Amino acid sequence: MKAKWIRELFIFSRKERTGIIGLLLIISILIIIGKLIPFFIPSHKSNFEKWEAEVNGYLVKKESKEVNISEYKALRPFAFNPNEVDSVSLDSMGLPSKVISNWMKYLEKGGKFKDRDAIKKIFGITPKIFDQLESFILIPSLDIVVANPVHNSSAFKSNDGINPETILKQPYSKRDRQDVIVLELNSTDSLHLLEIPGIGPVFASRIIRYRNLLGGYYDVSQLKEIYGMRDDNFIAVSQYFTAEKTSVKTFNINFSTIQELGRHPYLGFKTARKVFQLRDKMGKFTSPDDLTSVIAADSLNKLIPYLKFNQ
Repeated sequence: MKAKWIRELFIFSRKERTGIIGLLLIISILIIIGKLIPFFIPSHKSNFEKWEAEVNGYLVKKESKEVNISEYKALRPFAFNPNEVDSVSLDSMGLPSKVISNWMKYLEKGGKFKDRDAIKKIFGITPKIFDQLESFILIPSLDIVVANPVHNSSAFKSNDGINPETILKQPYSKRDRQDVIVLELNSTDSLHLLEIPGIGPVFASRIIRYRNLLGGYYDVSQLKEIYGMRDDNFIAVSQYFTAEKTSVKTFNINFSTIQELGRHPYLGFKTARKVFQLRDKMGKFTSPDDLTSVIAADSLNKLIPYLKFNQ
C-alpha cells in the first residue's frame, strides 16, 4: 500500500509531462544565454584602484597621527632620581610602556646614569621626551651649579665670608639658607629649586610646569598662581627668587592659532575662541586696547607682557 502511494507521486498526465519538458527547455535556454552574453556584451569592470589608494592613504595618515600623538604627548614629569625611580613613577609621568620596560631592564642589570645625557641612550627616549624630562632629573652625585647661569659673587652678602666657587662645587644637599644664591625663575631647574627651604619635588615640578605654560615668569608674585601655593608658602620662598622680564617668551596674537592661545593660563580656550572671532571680524590687533571687549581687565593686564602685535 505504501509503495503504491509513492509510485503515484511520479505518475504524470500528458499535459503535466508536456509542461515539465517545456519548463526544462526554458531553464536550459536561459542557462545557455547566460553563458553566451559575456561574449556579445562585454561586462564593465569597476576600477577600485583610486578608492583603495584613498583608503590606504587614510589608514597611513591615521596610523602616523596616532604615532605622533603617542610620541609627542605632553608628559607630567616631577623631580626624580633616574637611578632609583620605579616603573610606577615613570608610568605616572606618562612615559610610553616600552620606554619604562627598557628603563627598568637597564637598572636591573646594574646600569647607572652618571649624567642626564646618559638617559638619551634608553631605547625609545626621543629628543622630545628628553626635553620634557631634563629639568626634573636629579642625580645627587653631580656637582651642581646654583642660581643664575651667570655666576655672580655679588649675589652673596659681602660680609658672610662665603667663597662662591666653594659652594658651586658642593655636591647636592640641602644647604643652610645663608648658603643659597637667589635663583632666577626662568633659568633655574628643578634640581636647584630643591635647594630652597620649603620647596619639595611636588612644588619644584609645578613651578617648572607653570613656567612652561606661561612662557616664563615676569614677576615673582606669579608663583602665587601655582596650585597649592598658600600665602605663607609664598612669603617663605619668594625671597629666594628673582624674575627677568627679558627671559619671557612672547607670542604674536595676530598669528597664533586657537590651540596656542587656549593653552595659555591667562586665556583658556573659551576666551581664545572669542579672540579668534574678533580677529577675523576686525583684522589684526594693534594694541592691548583692541582686546578689552573679549578679555577681562585683570587677565589682560597679566597677559600684556607676553603679547606681541607686530611681525
